[in-house]
Amino acid sequence: MTTAQSESQRLYDEMIAVHTVVRRGAAMLKAALDLPPATAVEVDTCVGLGRWLVGYIHQHQRNEADILWQPLAAASPPDECELHDLTLQHIQIDRELDRLARRLERLTERCTTPGRPDREAVAAASAALDAASRTLVDHLDEEEALLKALFPLLDEPVIRTLRAAAVSKAPGTRPDLVLGLMGDPTPTVGYAAMFSSIPFRTRALRPLLVARYHSSKRRLGLAA
Repeated sequence: MTTAQSESQRLYDEMIAVHTVVRRGAAMLKAALDLPPATAVEVDTCVGLGRWLVGYIHQHQRNEADILWQPLAAASPPDECELHDLTLQHIQIDRELDRLARRLERLTERCTTPGRPDREAVAAASAALDAASRTLVDHLDEEEALLKALFPLLDEPVIRTLRAAAVSKAPGTRPDLVLGLMGDPTPTVGYAAMFSSIPFRTRALRPLLVARYHSSKRRLGLAA
């Protein structure tokens, strides 16, 4: 395997790691809503997870559009239409995520004494998450298949530039959730490559951050 191929595989594996964080984060939020949250602490933790997830996906999609689409389209013009389709899917996902965010905010607004959430607000948030998740999963499946074919077409200098840009623009919020979801229940594909791209100070705090992740799961009423 050439160096260029190795770099393209590493970039792909890092993308899979990010997608795994997204998939697992959505599943954890769904499990929390299905319980449903029964205390003010559970509501706050659930809404916090949802806010982070929405922001994380928004940022990831912006990074893909800003960093990846142009060089990939240049490397393989016949696939430019497919990349355009992915962009249109991003727009739809963003809309559904914004709807989810609004439904989650209502959980905090419609808590009844002593801090129990309104059942209708929980059901609305869960339905919004279901709709967003269906669109998101279909998109990730399609995107992963296309990028697996396109990444090896890029020259090594381009790959290195793209990886550096992706690392510099990676979302920096809630590293506890990122590290926890990457490893729970098992390490994702691309864990090592993704972990090595995280700033050293954050890597050094991995035990503390993973413990914080499991504490969040317990506050959601989920088994840690």
